[in-house]
Amino acid sequence: MTTSIEPAAARHTEHDSNHFVQFYESDVELIEDVGAFLHRALGAGGSAIAIATADHVASLTSWLDSADTARRRAHDAVFVDAQVALDGFMVDGWPDDARFMSTVGALVARTVRAGQPVHAFGEMVAILYAQGLGEAALHLEDLWNGLAREHRFSLFCAYPDRAFVGAEHTPLFRHICNAHQHVLLTRAWRDAGDQDLHLRLALAQQRATSLEDEMRRRRSAELQRDAVLMNSPIASALLLGSRHTFQLTNPRYLAMVGRADLIDLAYLDAFPEEAGGAIVAALQRVFADGVPIVHEEYRANRTGDGDERVYTLHFEPLRASSGNVDGVILSAVEVTSYVRAREAVEKSRTEREALLADLRNANGAKDRFLAMLGHELRNPLAPISTALVLVRKQNGGTTDKHHDIIERQVAHLSRLVEDLLDVSRITRGTIELAREPVPIATVLARAIEAANPLLEQRSQTLSLDLADDGGTVSGDPVRLTQVFGNLLNNAAKFTQTDGRIHVKAVSSTTEIVVSVADNGVGISADLMPRLFSFFEQGQTTIDRANGGLGVGLALVKNFVELHGGTVVASSDGPGRGATFTVTLPAASAPTTDRGKQPAAPHPDGNGVRVLLVDDNKDGLMAMEAYLVEMGFHVATATDPATALEVAAAFSPAFAILDIGLPGMDGYQLARALRAQQTATPVRVFALTGYGLAEDRRRSNEAGFERHFVKPVALAELVEALTGASRGERPSV
Repeated sequence: MTTSIEPAAARHTEHDSNHFVQFYESDVELIEDVGAFLHRALGAGGSAIAIATADHVASLTSWLDSADTARRRAHDAVFVDAQVALDGFMVDGWPDDARFMSTVGALVARTVRAGQPVHAFGEMVAILYAQGLGEAALHLEDLWNGLAREHRFSLFCAYPDRAFVGAEHTPLFRHICNAHQHVLLTRAWRDAGDQDLHLRLALAQQRATSLEDEMRRRRSAELQRDAVLMNSPIASALLLGSRHTFQLTNPRYLAMVGRADLIDLAYLDAFPEEAGGAIVAALQRVFADGVPIVHEEYRANRTGDGDERVYTLHFEPLRASSGNVDGVILSAVEVTSYVRAREAVEKSRTEREALLADLRNANGAKDRFLAMLGHELRNPLAPISTALVLVRKQNGGTTDKHHDIIERQVAHLSRLVEDLLDVSRITRGTIELAREPVPIATVLARAIEAANPLLEQRSQTLSLDLADDGGTVSGDPVRLTQVFGNLLNNAAKFTQTDGRIHVKAVSSTTEIVVSVADNGVGISADLMPRLFSFFEQGQTTIDRANGGLGVGLALVKNFVELHGGTVVASSDGPGRGATFTVTLPAASAPTTDRGKQPAAPHPDGNGVRVLLVDDNKDGLMAMEAYLVEMGFHVATATDPATALEVAAAFSPAFAILDIGLPGMDGYQLARALRAQQTATPVRVFALTGYGLAEDRRRSNEAGFERHFVKPVALAELVEALTGASRGERPSV
């Protein structure tokens, strides 16, 4: 089609039977030109068709109303919303030829009358171009031209000149001009005189030269961009338009998707299986909103090798000089190795948590086993202890040395049972020592006494080398006796009949060193690192191999370290005997820790009223008898409800409460007593088996003045009561 450019306004009427286009600067200019165009047809007895935006339809209606063509327009003018018309024949962003003919074509056919002019104005092509559908707009121009070949009418198309700012619009601008018979210039050009026209032409030539230079620079930048994308170590692709047509793909992208070529293919044409998927959604969103998107850990398998690959996808908008989004740059970074490594770590962490849970369960099972074992061991100890009390009573309160030995050993065995029950607490390092100055000779004598039955049974010889008195340590005599008793028992078990065991103690001003050596079976090198572990399994474990529970040497190490000392084992190997050496800090000087205990109290309760509450009736009776003997006026209760009733009638000055009471614990009872005894406030002491820091904190919050742990030092309790009755305020 031959296209001419007409600047003069006088030429406007000459094209009333042609297909022409005008690029306008303002809506006011457009409405005046289109209104005049439609008015000419109506004034000549013809018809007018306006397919325009809603705003332009309203403006044209107003313009024609003021042009005295209302009577004719009422019958011969047709106004259609351009977007409504587009919706009638557009399919997936493309004009459907048949639908166009059945809608717009039918409208034109109805309007055309023989010999009468028909002027049509259309903005549908401009709307499509503004929506980024340039190719669709050109196809619609072709449909208009085809319609013009069937019917005689004049078609006025219009585009805002601001729609073609930027060199990237030049090719499509040329196509639009070529699709029309005439191109009308803007009013500024049409109304210019000769001098002004020459000036405008000169300025236009200068701007054209500048534009060409800018186009060259931009083309160079585009070529550089394309080169960077093509040579990028990251898989990259450039997709243009609303259909996301591949404009560029680098080798890494093609390898990633397993394709040889994608140029000029729309994304969904290349990958129809991606319809409704994450990549299509991201392309559409970035193209519409112009906001970059990062899609973490996109999983795909397009290489055909059966392995899932993981990528981080980056979607960046590609903007034209006008600021509009022309396309999207898609880049992909493979993160498969990273994701698999992270998943492996997460799996390992999950497995580790499962193993820890199993270990916690196993530890709980161990504690339950020890509790059951302790219960079974207590059963025979109880009648033995009772029998000893009966023997002492039958002998008038005196016994011979054999009974004393039995009594000491029963007490020691009872302590060992308690140690066994506390193994889990020992391994956590929470055992408390009852320290006092104790000669090492006394400790060794008690340990030897405890080990003698086994030594005599195995006909073994024990020798003791004690320099001077061996020195004094500040420690728990029971725990220290247990340390050396365990070492002697261990030596006796692993030394043959008629073997020899030698104990030697050497002291200095700073430390005491005690060694227990034997000529027994010795210790293998592979056992040495595990020698002091709890419950070590296997035949190489000393305690387990000889029927023990596997806790003796572990307790030795734990108790020695609690005393600030060390224990080491040495052996020249199997059959060469073993030596265990214990090093303890020496006491700096004799002390009198026992003197810290209150002196035996005198009966000076002075009738102070005391309420005792404990669900252990034996303990309650014993404590009542003791406090009465000390001069206090005592009332008792075994449960909280009874305690509140007794207190209401008794009005005690003090209440000594157990914490673990039925129905209502001691903390709640303390609050209830204070709320009840408003007239004569009661002061509350705790007497309980709970002795942790958390228990003391709760006592303090509940208003207890003192927190005593069973078994209580009776003199200390009496001193606290008498002091408080004198107005002193002891702390918890």
